[in-house]
Amino acid sequence: VIAFSRQLVWGWVFSLEVASGVFWVFNSLHLLRELLEVWAVFPGIQLNGIAICGSVFVLASRFLILVYQTLYLMSAFGPEGKTYLNITEDSNFWWWQYIWLSIICMVPYILQAFAQLYPPLTSWLYTNQNDFVQSFLQILFPLSRLYVGKEVHESFKHTAVYFLFWVTLIAWKLYFSYMFEVWSMVLPTLELSDDYVNFSNEDFYRMTLLLLLRWTPQFIVYLIDMSIWYAVWQGFAGTSVGFSEHLGDIRSFKDIRDNFGQAPEKFCRKMLSPDAGSRRGSSASFLGASNPSMSATTASDESQRLLGGDAHKLQSYVNRLLDVRIQKWVMFSAVWNEIIDMFRQEDIVSNQERDNLKFSVFDGFSQAIYLPVFQTAGVIENVLHELERPQEEYMAGTENEIVTDDAFFGPVLSHLTMRTAVSEVWELGTFLFLQLLGPVHNDDIVAVMNLILKWSENGALYKNMKMDKVRSAMTQFVGLVNTLKGGIGRRKPASAPRVKSSKPKFARNQPQSEARPGM
Repeated sequence: VIAFSRQLVWGWVFSLEVASGVFWVFNSLHLLRELLEVWAVFPGIQLNGIAICGSVFVLASRFLILVYQTLYLMSAFGPEGKTYLNITEDSNFWWWQYIWLSIICMVPYILQAFAQLYPPLTSWLYTNQNDFVQSFLQILFPLSRLYVGKEVHESFKHTAVYFLFWVTLIAWKLYFSYMFEVWSMVLPTLELSDDYVNFSNEDFYRMTLLLLLRWTPQFIVYLIDMSIWYAVWQGFAGTSVGFSEHLGDIRSFKDIRDNFGQAPEKFCRKMLSPDAGSRRGSSASFLGASNPSMSATTASDESQRLLGGDAHKLQSYVNRLLDVRIQKWVMFSAVWNEIIDMFRQEDIVSNQERDNLKFSVFDGFSQAIYLPVFQTAGVIENVLHELERPQEEYMAGTENEIVTDDAFFGPVLSHLTMRTAVSEVWELGTFLFLQLLGPVHNDDIVAVMNLILKWSENGALYKNMKMDKVRSAMTQFVGLVNTLKGGIGRRKPASAPRVKSSKPKFARNQPQSEARPGM
């Protein structure tokens, strides 16, 4: 309509009257959809009498409105001063009657648009048990009674983003189609029509065929280019989402190692609800325990109650919060190991790579899980490098040039992977020494380890140990592990225990006559 209006220089009033024919198209297509729905869907479902009456009412009312829309629209373009339906009025009167009647047909579309824009309204309409609301749904949306998931859980913020996506997409599609598909066909159409009107030898069917041949390719492109622009818009949206969520920032194993400590927190935040892992009435949950925005009032009140009571309660409270963090790692490790196992089944990784990528679990050890080898590989070397850094670096800012454990071990303690690697080496090394030296030296090893732990708790580790000797000690420990690793392959398997025979055995000095009676 806009293209022909520009080409034929119509006034805005006449252009608006012609464009209003879209309401007639809306109603006729809706009536056709309802008829197809009754023909294809209704025979296979069970509807009550109210829903069936509602469908019949919609079909009858739509058809009646379509008839009157046709009469009013034809009267709006009829000659002036004529009598229609025993009423003598001008075209403006009939056109306004057509508009008011068309607004009634557009009310369901307007309500549906508001419901789509504001999802809580959709949930309220579909779940409301009011008789008037249910009657409204059975008349206008009879199939809504068959919906199973009637609640829409999308927020208004997400809906606004979807609305922006589709509005811009449809607006650009209409603009592009108007400029390159419709406007280019207006002048040839008018020229063909003008030839038929002004020349008597032109055939109507020939003109119609030529118009169909010209408009059919454009119409097909008009129908399918929506999918093309949707793919383009989807690419734009995916790029923006990727930038906002930092997709693609991790491109190598180094990036994975640098960000692996944040994975459990991100996993639980994305995959679990805020109440996961917490019991009713408890302030500790998987997402709230380490969340900086946790309610300060609840935490302070509980800590005051614990501080004012038994010290064991305070320790229990701290342990519960620590357990929540550990549970995050346990849940993430289970999913991570499943992914790695799936990679192995698909032959994406080898057996050795699988073992290096998976979390480890050792029965009888203090930790529930242990980090994958690829995460802790080479970390001890970095720790030794930190311990051997120049003295000026860790003495800067200290009073009276007294080095404390916090200043000396600060880079190690502040790094999650370093701290975890040192803890794992300490525990596994203690286990190895206990197994190698046996129960004879068990008390000696425990005494030495407890002494070092006591120094660590009192902040006197740097004072009582020579840190420049740590590397040589680690070198000897690594050599011990390599020796054991090389000897495991050559170790003979344990022999099977002998099975005692059920036959009686005779003593060697037993007399012959006693061994063989009757001789």
